[in-house]
Amino acid sequence: MDNAFSSIPLFRFLRDKGIGACGTVRTSSKKFPKELNIDKRKVKYDWNTRSGVVVDGVLATLWVDNGPVHLLTTVHQFRGDDWDVMRKRRRPRPTCVNEAIVRATWGKKHTAKLKIPKVIDDYNHYMGGVDIADQRRGYVSSIDASSLLRVF
Repeated sequence: MDNAFSSIPLFRFLRDKGIGACGTVRTSSKKFPKELNIDKRKVKYDWNTRSGVVVDGVLATLWVDNGPVHLLTTVHQFRGDDWDVMRKRRRPRPTCVNEAIVRATWGKKHTAKLKIPKVIDDYNHYMGGVDIADQRRGYVSSIDASSLLRVF
């Protein structure tokens, strides 16, 4: 789900209707826990730092990749065997902000097998669905009323 629309009240509503949801969220969204809102300019976290808080039955998570990633989910847990998966990850382009993280995690390698949270893996795998739906909807144009012949 797009972070412009994600919020804990929406995810709670969907969960109550039996609909699972997972998506990025803005830290300014309604009811987002303040303890997960970090200022990336002031605080430097190591790669793969993670935290989570359950609010109204919705798991709000923070995971540090190239930068902080905030997600909401109703279909994942924060503990147990389901939390981590091994994935081959490409090294991001180093910047002045992430250079230390990139160097410590990847070294000089271009790819590395790393443990990442399952919620991130699922989000990365399925996030294109909304974009594809928007693209397909764009193929169908609305009917231009001026081009229709008058029958009556």
